[in-house]
Amino acid sequence: MIFKLCNISTSLVSMLISGEVATARAAASCNTLMVLSFSASCKIEEVASSCNAIRFYQLYVFKNRDISATLVRRAESHGFKAIVLTVDTPMLGRREADIRNKMVAPANANLEGLMPIDDLDTADGSKLEKYARDTLDPSLSWKGRGVAEIHN
Repeated sequence: MIFKLCNISTSLVSMLISGEVATARAAASCNTLMVLSFSASCKIEEVASSCNAIRFYQLYVFKNRDISATLVRRAESHGFKAIVLTVDTPMLGRREADIRNKMVAPANANLEGLMPIDDLDTADGSKLEKYARDTLDPSLSWKGRGVAEIHN
């Protein structure tokens, strides 16, 4: 039996290893696909130019649809073959460990120039929770203001 594996690059992978470029190269060497996390520490363009892996791009939908559309266009123009639409984060729970540890995620390289990413100071609570609440769209649906709008 032959199994093809999908390599999903989790966010903040560069905090542990050499980043999404290394993950993409590993996927290419195994002739499998890679899903680049929307919160990758490497830019879409960096990953695309690093190797010939089959690449998909994970997308969270922003309240500002222009940001989502720009990310989709960038991924498409750099050879990403599919969009992995993710809808689980706009309503984060209270992340006690993030609050206790004062977790601060590195800036999302793919959002540079698309939105301010350094004004997430919060006295109580998680910066990640505030980011999700302020920027991601919890009302995403297949109809109305939703997926078709980004696709076009």
